[in-house]
Amino acid sequence: MPPLVLYGDKLCVKVTREFKQLVNISIAAGKFILIHPNYNLIREAMRLDVIQDCMLEDFEVHNWQYEVGEIISFDTKEIFFFYALLELSCRIFLCEIGDDLEKMAIENEETDEEEFKRVRGFYLRQAEDFLHEIKRSFNGNRQFYELDWKINQLNLTA
Repeated sequence: MPPLVLYGDKLCVKVTREFKQLVNISIAAGKFILIHPNYNLIREAMRLDVIQDCMLEDFEVHNWQYEVGEIISFDTKEIFFFYALLELSCRIFLCEIGDDLEKMAIENEETDEEEFKRVRGFYLRQAEDFLHEIKRSFNGNRQFYELDWKINQLNLTA
């Protein structure tokens, strides 16, 4: 994972191929989340306002503007959105929702079982590193603490 640099209320990351994959998988997971509110975990995340659907498209457009090797910067609102999206996506990949997602992707011939497991494993490892970096960077931030508290409430649901 590329190092994160915090400048005031901006977080800067050098875009790598792996970072782009992490973002792209997160966006795809976010789209899945928004169209499948029938799962308890997703419903609870929406109730707690963990992620905002209106931000997903803006986040996607912002990230598409950057190529490998460039430096992308995120304001606090964007980085907290990405953090929440990563947390929720990881939880989805690790429960029955992820099993359903895998089944749908295979049935739609988007992937096969082996590739799905490879991508999921990559995603979870990359997300874990990024999530730790965010926590380290925003340790002591009141807004981050409130977001993290909401995310931890999802543990009661999952």
